[in-house]
Amino acid sequence: MGSCFGSMGNCFRSHRMSSNIASTREPLLRETERDAVTSLLQYLEQDSNNPHKTISDDKLRDLCTLAYSDNVDLQRSAALCFSELSEKLMEPITEAQLEPLIHLLLSSDIEVLKASSLAISNFALHGPPSNKETIVQAKALQPLISLLSSDSAEVQCNACGCITTLATTEANKVEIVEYGAIPPLLALTRVNDPRVQRNTTGALLNLTHIESNREKLVQAGGVTVFVHLLDSKDADVQFYCAAALSNLAVHEAHRSAIMAVGNGRVVGSLVTLMSSSVDKVRCQGCLAIRNLASDDINQDRIVRNGGLSVLIPLLRSADAETVTAAVAALRNLSIHKGNEQLIVASEALPELKRLLLMREQSEVQCHTAGTFRNLAAEDQSQAIVDEGCIPVLADLLQNYQGVPEAVLTEVSAALAVLAANESARRQLMSLYDGEFYKTLIEWTESQYSEVQYNCAGIIGHIAINTEYHSRLLSGSPSVMSVIHRFMESEESSCVHIALWITSQFSQGDMGTRSQLRQPALLDRVKQLRSSQRNSEDIRQLAESTLGHITAGQTEPSS
Repeated sequence: MGSCFGSMGNCFRSHRMSSNIASTREPLLRETERDAVTSLLQYLEQDSNNPHKTISDDKLRDLCTLAYSDNVDLQRSAALCFSELSEKLMEPITEAQLEPLIHLLLSSDIEVLKASSLAISNFALHGPPSNKETIVQAKALQPLISLLSSDSAEVQCNACGCITTLATTEANKVEIVEYGAIPPLLALTRVNDPRVQRNTTGALLNLTHIESNREKLVQAGGVTVFVHLLDSKDADVQFYCAAALSNLAVHEAHRSAIMAVGNGRVVGSLVTLMSSSVDKVRCQGCLAIRNLASDDINQDRIVRNGGLSVLIPLLRSADAETVTAAVAALRNLSIHKGNEQLIVASEALPELKRLLLMREQSEVQCHTAGTFRNLAAEDQSQAIVDEGCIPVLADLLQNYQGVPEAVLTEVSAALAVLAANESARRQLMSLYDGEFYKTLIEWTESQYSEVQYNCAGIIGHIAINTEYHSRLLSGSPSVMSVIHRFMESEESSCVHIALWITSQFSQGDMGTRSQLRQPALLDRVKQLRSSQRNSEDIRQLAESTLGHITAGQTEPSS
């Protein structure tokens, strides 16, 4: 999911505090106020080459004297002092130190608000991570949210930037919404100032990481805001809105809400963003398309709106994250039966074959293998075979050192579907001097249960070809070991596939069937046929398998 973490550029560049205080008319100041001014001026000007500052108890008293003064010039000075300190204070801020600053956030003076909102934003963004929690605990959220409605774009920008930074922690995301930030944030998106729009959409994006927040955003009209702002001229706004929509699109009901805006205008906007010259925008466009393509109707609509013509070239992107997002989107689009021929015709297969070789990019390999699996299930297996993808897939099982479990699972699943193709079976049995089947048998004893099952499925498909029966059953290792082991499994799916494999062999000649007539195997098949604990499918498959094995023979007694 996308996030807005980065530097929220300062919207306000203040004069140094010293120039502000120098203009203050000293005769009007109380003695304590004059002392505070003098002390803080000396404090800021001493060790000017030292970038790090601290706020001692006496300096905090000085700041409080100015912040709580009735003299607006002194309030401005306090705000500017906090602003300058916020760029240099490396130690965690405390609630006591924040108290006078939060008081300044309640001022009616625009200059005080500019400097104080910048200061608290800096404390959140540039200070230690604990500052985010402390700021919320110090009750700063309510005044910050109130400042979102300020007449000053600079104040809006600073307040929103602070909220954006605060919304990078899970607890704060909830707190911010509970304090009612969503309506004023959505209202701010209509402000023409690009700085305000960036910070606002960034804050809203961070809030989308919590499901309860996503629901409230949708109810408040956030979907329409995000969809319309995809057409912004600002790359950051495009990025934040595409990422927010991607996060919302995780939920089926929210996908429907997104597609309802402007009769699905989001698709055209996202397709346009995938052609952006900015890497992060292209990437987020792909991620949003991927999540929207979780629904069948959207898979069709995205392709009909030119999604493939933009997506396929992105598989060659120099940006690794964009490649990952693009192939993930393509994988979802390949689920739709009406898309598979268009994907193959778009010259996707050579790119997918190349991506499968990227061993350092395991997520890319997973999505690539998943795409092959989807396409093969929709009758494009021959095109995949003709492209030479079978040896590349098989090599990941043969030379598996360093290959993650997730990749092995997806690759074996793809091969299990492709093995239904006659040409694929012949290729598999010719690989590695005709001994790749031994690798498949070895994988059925893997610690990875899904890889075990998938490789057993590949073996079952290969057994459709009777000319391979002798090699599979007589070699070392033998498929008989797979049959026995899976037949005794507690998992009904494993029992079912063991019976299915046995059934394939039972269609062979008399020699093959005689190899299956082992008393232990026959007894187990009979048990499966008669046990009411088994599903009807397993009992029927056991019955037919037993009939084929014993065809032409008197059934031995158990």
